[in-house]
Amino acid sequence: MSRTTLGLIREDTSMSRLTSRVMQLALCYATFSAATLFANSVAVGPSTCQSSLIHFSTIQAAVNAVPFGSTVLVCPGTYPEQVVIAQPLTLKGVTDGTSNASVIAVPAGGLTLNAFTNIFGNVTAQVLVENTVGVTISGIIIDGTGSTCVPGAARTVGLEYFNVGSSNDGYLGGKIQNVVVRNIGGCGGEGIISDTSYLTISNNELHNLSRSPIYAYGGQNMITGNNVQNCLNGFVIANANTLTIASGNTISDLASYDFFTTTGMWVNGGSAIVKQNALASSSSPFTNAGVYLPGTVSGTSITANKVNGVTYGVQMSGAAGTTVQGNSFNGDYLGVFDEFSNGGNIVTKNTVNEGTFGIFTFFPANDVLTPNSFFNTLTTIDPSEPTGSLNVVD
Repeated sequence: MSRTTLGLIREDTSMSRLTSRVMQLALCYATFSAATLFANSVAVGPSTCQSSLIHFSTIQAAVNAVPFGSTVLVCPGTYPEQVVIAQPLTLKGVTDGTSNASVIAVPAGGLTLNAFTNIFGNVTAQVLVENTVGVTISGIIIDGTGSTCVPGAARTVGLEYFNVGSSNDGYLGGKIQNVVVRNIGGCGGEGIISDTSYLTISNNELHNLSRSPIYAYGGQNMITGNNVQNCLNGFVIANANTLTIASGNTISDLASYDFFTTTGMWVNGGSAIVKQNALASSSSPFTNAGVYLPGTVSGTSITANKVNGVTYGVQMSGAAGTTVQGNSFNGDYLGVFDEFSNGGNIVTKNTVNEGTFGIFTFFPANDVLTPNSFFNTLTTIDPSEPTGSLNVVD
């Protein structure tokens, strides 16, 4: 779909946008099964790599040429281009001898405005997957070195999935796995954006980004086994249509860009399960929360995470019906900060070690705050005391 056509769709009425979206997905689903009968593999790069296959000099040329369901194998090398994918296929980096890096880099003339998000409006994406289903990207490096602020773009994005899959797909509308996204700057560098998409995002490496490594807005996402270093935030999960899961991820060395505070996991609206993640800050004085929960809803749970060296292990600001249980907070200023609660939260069986405060409440509403364990912690909260008070435990 062209940029002009997409722009016209966005300007239509809500019902027209919905009808167009349904028609797009119906076309993808209807043609995907039949097209796989004719699917094939092609290669991008030198003819000596995957020599039995048809070769293309650019990734975009290969994507444009293959039928639905095909596999585009990207040989080691650097490909300075922006790639747009609007049909089901697999884009996969492959090794060749001792060479194994398939890098999508910034074009010599710079990036151009080519994408839209419900979160930020117009953005620039190095790789854009839109209005389709069944797209897998694996083994690719997306490097934003040299990216600058593109006029009209609210963000620069390494990889964006926009309107990919539907609720019928659950986590299998598309896959992003074993991908590296790095060095994205210019107008706020986002690593991976899943916008109203239904994806599995697993075992990726994301580093040196001036904003968020993974931003999941709407849709449903399974975010597992990813490794993040030297970014402003870890993951943002916002307005999930159905349950999003973030588990087994490692987030470390958060770094403040432009004096914004850093956040390991940010869950805002919708419901999410955040479990068994390791979150550790750098020595940045702007570090804020390991897990930030502004306005979560019933069904959200934060369990068995290890949070080290942040200001707030978990910051609950207007959370409702959320379970914070079995987490370990070490060296954080506050283990749990429960403020302006909307009630029904359960904060139990957590361990706070070497914190100034164990649990600090400020206008909580009927939350369960015991039992928890405190070691080498100066102060904790007695929930029977008046709202906002702090009490030293003998």
